[in-house]
Amino acid sequence: MAAEDQFYYGNAENKLNSKGQVAIPARFRLADSEEDRKRGYVLVRGEGKCVYMYTHRKFAAIKDNARSVAEKRNDLNFFRRFMSEAQAVELDTQGRFVMPQILMRQVGIKGPSIYFAGIGDRIEIWDPEMYRAVVGADQEYEATRSQAARDIFRF
Repeated sequence: MAAEDQFYYGNAENKLNSKGQVAIPARFRLADSEEDRKRGYVLVRGEGKCVYMYTHRKFAAIKDNARSVAEKRNDLNFFRRFMSEAQAVELDTQGRFVMPQILMRQVGIKGPSIYFAGIGDRIEIWDPEMYRAVVGADQEYEATRSQAARDIFRF
């Protein structure tokens, strides 16, 4: 799959092991090229209370966007801080990585369960309870989805 065709969808919940490792759900790993999986991923605090997970290739574009935002704001310290907060993680042979404690604290992931959501160009990592609280109840989603379905599925 070409990098520009890569996208994530679906969700899964996995548990941290005693070493602080968690496995990326297979459906997400398999969406990436073998080269991307070997290089590992970049984790960065996202909007709200989650961590964004990107391949290194995709994070290169995010880095460029962050630099552009910093230049527009004339705020080099923003770029320094943004880049210094990013965490590179490598996968072991079972597709596990160590979830950085600092990111877990920043977004309120308590563990041991970790919720993964495929959101197009990235994977979001959440505390399962926080995800349900932020994203909303099923009734709210169903009402919104019902209203938008005609536009979503029109080609």
